[in-house]
Amino acid sequence: MRRTIPFYFCLFTFAFFPVCCHVYGANGSKTPGQTADFSEKLNNSQSPIHITADRMEANQDQKTIVFESHVLVVQDDVTITSNRLKVTLLEGETKAASDDAAGAQRIDFIEFDGDVKFTQLDRLATAKKAIYYQKEQKIVLHGRPVVTKGQDRVEGDLITIYVKDGRSIVEGGSGAPVQAVLFPNKKE
Repeated sequence: MRRTIPFYFCLFTFAFFPVCCHVYGANGSKTPGQTADFSEKLNNSQSPIHITADRMEANQDQKTIVFESHVLVVQDDVTITSNRLKVTLLEGETKAASDDAAGAQRIDFIEFDGDVKFTQLDRLATAKKAIYYQKEQKIVLHGRPVVTKGQDRVEGDLITIYVKDGRSIVEGGSGAPVQAVLFPNKKE
């Protein structure tokens, strides 16, 4: 049976969409891109996070919360879907994350697996797997991820997003290069 679970601790206080901001090649050189800062909005959002899934399992010994099958995460205008969502808490953390304002600091990493899709307005990111590392404020998209904003599109084998720095690195590999299609702003 499918259930909606309001999730009030700051599970997703990270911003998942600085991907379409400054795009960097594997050598660190800047590629023309667009600036879009979602981190301020999402980091400051007090809106509840709603998670829907067919199954949820919390394991205190392993410090994990796992949502499986038809996972849907919604907060404000951000929607995330995947087959599986796993939240791993830091070792030694036993209090409920909602007990204090530093709930998000208790998260070690969040892993989305299988048909991962992030949407916000005209922004879309797809990947086979996505991992958010809380301490490093870093998001890694695996499995030939594609990020679009409007008509602009960036694709690679691995996309690493440094949330605090507002930068991204797109790497090619496995015989497939980084591909970008960028439309210049039209001047009237």
